Amino acid sequence: MDKKETIICEECGSSYFKGTSKMMKLCPECSHYLYGYPNCNHVFRDGRCIYCYWDGSKSDYIKQRKR
Repeated sequence: MDKKETIICEECGSSYFKGTSKMMKLCPECSHYLYGYPNCNHVFRDGRCIYCYWDGSKSDYIKQRKR
């Protein structure tokens, strides 16, 4: 995998690849559940999504919204 720039999601704290989310400071997962943006079709390998690099972290707020 190419070395891509990662940034930290302000909601869940996971690193994710810059440019994989429609929002600058939220990973694809959080931007999806908070604002309805398209989510990544996550495929996990070694604890990270191979597409967006999200580690599966969820804030308490996101956990409640998913119920």
